[in-house]
Amino acid sequence: MSTAGYSMIACGVFRKEIERISGDLDFSFDPVYLDPGLHVDFDELALRLREALESCKNSKIIVVYGACHPKMNDLLRGYRAELIDCQNCIDALITRREVERIASEGLYFYLTPGWIECWRDIFRRLGWGMEEARLEMGCFKGVIFIDTLGNADAYEKDLLEFMDFTLLQYRIIPGKLDHFRSLISDAAKRLEVRYG
Repeated sequence: MSTAGYSMIACGVFRKEIERISGDLDFSFDPVYLDPGLHVDFDELALRLREALESCKNSKIIVVYGACHPKMNDLLRGYRAELIDCQNCIDALITRREVERIASEGLYFYLTPGWIECWRDIFRRLGWGMEEARLEMGCFKGVIFIDTLGNADAYEKDLLEFMDFTLLQYRIIPGKLDHFRSLISDAAKRLEVRYG
């Protein structure tokens, strides 16, 4: 693979994980982080993503998003861009197999370091106060915090606040970044195959 640099457009929810793995990738990149709450408004997400794609159009672009917009592939058409291969930010950080294993135990809401820092803004965008959040999230058995950075203790206060707000108990599972790193590397390899 070429060692040429790339542009990377990523949901801001991944910022800390991307910063953590950046030195482990065999290529350089210039990151552009978009607001983590954009997925709740497809029009705004499309607008911001197009703006970012235009700003990076002279580069090969790794897009670190899931299928957060129903026309995500259409939005990338016309750019030298590759989307990482995941459905959402959770199965970008843990494998689909692990998501399915946990789902066999019941329906859980997932949090990551990025999510725990932006959930209030996302709920605000959704128009959810405490009452609405509890109603909307009543179907969940609990919350799973994916400790992608190995420092879950640093988020204990935030997790307790989320628990108080939603009435959902949480548990912590370890998160390794190997899977996430491989998704990004695979997107870079596809760019090299398609665009040289």
